[in-house]
Amino acid sequence: MKKDVKCLLSALVFAGISWGGYGIASAAGEAVYELNPVVVTATRTEKMDVDVPATTTVITAKDIQDKGYVSVFDALEHTVGVDSYNYSAGGGDDLGGSQSRFYIRGMDKGTLVLVNGAPINVMNYSSTEGVPVDAVEKIEVIKGSNSVLYGAEAMGGVVNIITKHGGKPSASISAKYGNYNSGYQVGMTGERYTAYFTRDFEDEFDDAAKIFPNSKYNWTNGKGRKSSLYLSTQLNDRLTLDWSHVDRNKKRSAFKVIGGKKTDKYYSYGIYDYDTQRNNINLIYNDKDHEFKSVLAYNSRRIDTKQYKNGQAPAVRGTNYDVYGITFDNQKTWHFNNGKDNLTSGATFKREHYKALATPSDRIHRDAYSIYSSYEHQFSDKLSTIIGARGEFVKGNGWDKEQNVFLPQWQMLYKLNDSWSLYSNIGESFDMPSINSKFYSKKTKAIDYQPQKGWSYEIGSKYVKDKDSVKIALFHMNIDNYFKWVKENQIIDGGASDINVQINGGEFKNTGLEAEWTHKINENWQYNLGVSWSDPKLKSKWVVGHENEWMQEAAKLQTNAGVQYSDKKWTANLNLFFTGEREYSYYTNKGAIAKNDGSYDHAIPNRVNLTSSISYAPNDSHRITLNMYNLLDRHNNCINENENYDLPFNWTLTYKYSF
Repeated sequence: MKKDVKCLLSALVFAGISWGGYGIASAAGEAVYELNPVVVTATRTEKMDVDVPATTTVITAKDIQDKGYVSVFDALEHTVGVDSYNYSAGGGDDLGGSQSRFYIRGMDKGTLVLVNGAPINVMNYSSTEGVPVDAVEKIEVIKGSNSVLYGAEAMGGVVNIITKHGGKPSASISAKYGNYNSGYQVGMTGERYTAYFTRDFEDEFDDAAKIFPNSKYNWTNGKGRKSSLYLSTQLNDRLTLDWSHVDRNKKRSAFKVIGGKKTDKYYSYGIYDYDTQRNNINLIYNDKDHEFKSVLAYNSRRIDTKQYKNGQAPAVRGTNYDVYGITFDNQKTWHFNNGKDNLTSGATFKREHYKALATPSDRIHRDAYSIYSSYEHQFSDKLSTIIGARGEFVKGNGWDKEQNVFLPQWQMLYKLNDSWSLYSNIGESFDMPSINSKFYSKKTKAIDYQPQKGWSYEIGSKYVKDKDSVKIALFHMNIDNYFKWVKENQIIDGGASDINVQINGGEFKNTGLEAEWTHKINENWQYNLGVSWSDPKLKSKWVVGHENEWMQEAAKLQTNAGVQYSDKKWTANLNLFFTGEREYSYYTNKGAIAKNDGSYDHAIPNRVNLTSSISYAPNDSHRITLNMYNLLDRHNNCINENENYDLPFNWTLTYKYSF
């Protein structure tokens, strides 16, 4: 009854607001609507979406507002073809070395995240921390291999978060309060800068993971706080500096379980205190007149974790580390033959550095150099092709072997008319092992790690006209030496059963179909539908009892459906996201680790998330927003293979004052 009342109230409020504005919407008459934005990420040049020979999803600032997304992670998590792996309810949170991330087309460790074209990944993990949604102009999601243009980590796709860079001088103050999350934000915008400071607070979430009959302990996610600073400033007409800093503290407690029930509310089994700092600093030179762009990116992450157990002095975890990466990329575009031929070429240098905090002598760095080129030829007004190639040269460092890799790519676009195009995209990609793979365990030094490498193929169609955007894509991926986590004793005689190490897991394949449809009914109403059906699977020799068998690796089915209403004062939405046909759980029904003996007996439960957001802005100075998540109050919204739970029904009420 409780669930039904919540859902009914939400539906009535949504319907009431929408119906109240219906007369305005109807009276506005017909208009022309723009659903064909400019995309820059897919080809490193500006093209209208319908002219891009790749599968794309563009999330605009208006989409973020209308759909009530509270973070970039939230927006990506509800995008068809993009899956997430969370360790802490709410999305995008980390628990020390256990890092929340998202991945495209079932390909974990294969999504590159950019901010204004500058990479922000650290140790192959996709992260969106530090960029407030209020600073976002749009998010471009490019699915499929993009390693030719962007190098390693772009095997499954690329996400480019494009931010606002100044405007009319203004300032804003906002505060939010909710049953699990609260906080405040201060923002300022000038002609050449944008700045935000955000402070978030999280309440304790007791029921954080499933309790199995034979579980010895379980988890409570404790209180958390996060401070974020984001600054973007145009130093001159061509030079921009972006800086995001995140300082986060999160606690997690393990309580004893006997017979499937909690027995120790004082958490004597152990308390973990996670401190994490991130810095992403990007200096971007963009000469649009001469079509030359240079990016210098610095990304760092530090983890300090302490463990308290039975009143003892805190123990410093051996997994604590300090890591940074530096990327220097330069590109230039030339035009020939009256614009029918275009050449984009560039060179990239990348350095990664890792240092273990518990044993500072354990440190290592890795350098990589690359050159790339993409040549586009226009055969006619309807037919064009792009041929690309990349040479990647990774220096050996005493641990990783030297790698000299050549990556080709071929794309074709055929326009049936100005609104409808067909395309194909074939490319090879690769990714190096994480820089800290050597230090998961001292015994892994004998393992010969190899890059994961393979091909991606896709064909698709885009139709974008007036009020409709329809996109359909069929894809296939085949990746060798796929990165996978296993227990140390599975690969090393005498290894530990409680230490996870990263290895080359085997061959990964995925074949699937994606479809998205957005329709604007009129200037007030819009709805969207999306579906992704795929078959991500892995053939690994490390799965006990299932050696060299194909086993499902990620969810097969994703669907989303939403309806949005907006006018000058009101915006409201209702969105449903479903993830089904999921992979096996990490645990058996009794709570044993399934991979230790191959006794897989159940899949992760389906995830159903119904959300709604209602916003009222009586004028340009004031806005009140109510965000509601998990309206169905589902308890089985598992957010990873360990069957950690998402939050139950939760809400935040935000007031924003702009001046």
